[in-house]
Amino acid sequence: MAVAARYDIAWLKLGHYQVGDLVVNVRVSLYPALTLRTKYQAQEISSQVVYRILYSLVLYLLTPLTLLRLFWRSRREPLYRAFIAERFGFCRSLDSGNPRIWIHAVSAGETNAAIPLIERLLNLGYKVMVTNMTPTGRERVRTQFGPRVDHAYVPYDLPGAVTRFLDRTNPAALVIIDTEMWPNMIHLSSEREVRTLLVNARLSEKSRRGYALVAGLTRLMLDDFTGVATQTRAHGERFLSLGLAPSKLIVTGSIKFDVGVPDDLEMKSEALRNKTGHRPVFLAASTHSGEEELVLDAFKQLDVEGALLVIAPRHSYRSQAIFDLCSARKFSVVRHSTDTSIDPGTSIDPGTQILLLDTMGELMYFYNIATIAFVGGSFTMVGGHNPMEPASLGVPVIMGPHLRNIEDIAAEFVAKGGMKIVADGEELTRVVQLLMNEESERQALVTGASSVMEINRGALDRVEKLIVESLAQ
Repeated sequence: MAVAARYDIAWLKLGHYQVGDLVVNVRVSLYPALTLRTKYQAQEISSQVVYRILYSLVLYLLTPLTLLRLFWRSRREPLYRAFIAERFGFCRSLDSGNPRIWIHAVSAGETNAAIPLIERLLNLGYKVMVTNMTPTGRERVRTQFGPRVDHAYVPYDLPGAVTRFLDRTNPAALVIIDTEMWPNMIHLSSEREVRTLLVNARLSEKSRRGYALVAGLTRLMLDDFTGVATQTRAHGERFLSLGLAPSKLIVTGSIKFDVGVPDDLEMKSEALRNKTGHRPVFLAASTHSGEEELVLDAFKQLDVEGALLVIAPRHSYRSQAIFDLCSARKFSVVRHSTDTSIDPGTSIDPGTQILLLDTMGELMYFYNIATIAFVGGSFTMVGGHNPMEPASLGVPVIMGPHLRNIEDIAAEFVAKGGMKIVADGEELTRVVQLLMNEESERQALVTGASSVMEINRGALDRVEKLIVESLAQ
């Protein structure tokens, strides 16, 4: 007979798994002891069960360190201290009704990519629950959707936390954006017959080798997916090499090519143009520590009358440090949040050299008024951020050499002459000078980027179809 197995760790539940005729209870008290009890004698325990027990046990043991790290990060970003209970599955209980789709987007970048998809699902009548790992992602959801969607921090991948979250939200489908794979989240969702999809998936060769080191656990995750929609065939082949069933793979392309444009884009952009005096704008977007120095060096040598530098750090908590850096280098700098609201009122003084964009959710409007844009995370080991937003608005794009996160996409842009890749600060300075002064050079980049965008559009339609068809099964 088939009997369900259950794992309980004194006050903590490790999970619920099927092990044929075996009933296993694992209990850990506050004492450093573990007891294994079986109702029926068995010669061996399923390797699947062992993988999950060990993985979950390690996570529970690491929980104190995880919380310490959370509080450490909150020293710079106080919002990390808020809603901690949600990280253990104590979110608000949601009502039933139309099928609810759980969208997980780890941070702001993934959330931005998911916005057009979420809008479509809402228009189809689905309820949507969005989870994030970071405060910037959570804040992006709040400002974009307000009460139209439910949102919370994603629960830590502790079986008890995930179970509690599922009990309170009761989703019909789980849609994970990019590659954020958590074994218990995926398994416990699949066990409840929640359609579990990984979309816009990417997997670098380096990441593939990392997952291969825990091949048993990786294969279990991939077996639990209903489907995996990858950005490229190369990414798909890497998933297959780790054990994904070919029948579960679909190559949809990247949904980031289907950039959604805000309804008020032109209105707010025109307001920004008026407040900046229609000056030439060099936008440094999604920058990280160390990149602002390179941007400031390039701007200092820029020979363009009236040029304005806009710096938009990836994390707004760094705004004060960047403001101090600009001031120390004798630049005239103002904060967007206090000096230059988009709403009618104040305007930028003609003598202002740098505008620090220290707010959330306004980068698209600044892209639309930019003459050129440097997209950050590309002079650091972060691996590069999304160049499709500026490209979709006809803005020439410059990036640094570290493009691990977008290697396939960047290669397409470079092949079509749609992006400038610079190796160091000196080359950045030369390219900024060239593009800010030569309209023909800018137009050549825009033409190349536009062709890449046009070729790759349509992924959003394919992902929407995959979700809807999965729910109908």
